Amino acid sequence: MLQSGNVSRLHRIPCAETWHFYLGEPLTIVELDEKDEKLKLTCLGPDLGDYQQVQYTVPPYVWFGAFPTKDFHISSDGRAAIAEPRDAECHYSLVGCTCAPAFQFQDFELGKHSELVSTFPNYEPIISFLTNTD
Repeated sequence: MLQSGNVSRLHRIPCAETWHFYLGEPLTIVELDEKDEKLKLTCLGPDLGDYQQVQYTVPPYVWFGAFPTKDFHISSDGRAAIAEPRDAECHYSLVGCTCAPAFQFQDFELGKHSELVSTFPNYEPIISFLTNTD
């Protein structure tokens, strides 16, 4: 469960990770791929008519993180602004993740702000929201 006001920090793993939406408000998955240096946003949620998906697979070795969709406003050029704070007890996204091959914690790599900004300078605002400072 990811409550309002919290994020899943940018990280990468050497396996595919499938996210499953179960309950609550939409959640946005952010991907940064070093192959093309592009930002991709995917919204998980119950409203298929509003371009939400109930599941999505992040490819191996791609940097990714997530946040409750209504917590931020993201423009098409990757600029991010924080929305008004919301009550975390009432606003959350309940999701699950499945990795294949199996997740091994020693393979988990947490993104470093300075390295990600160096690789993806156009997306510094969203990287700042989804990383700790070095």
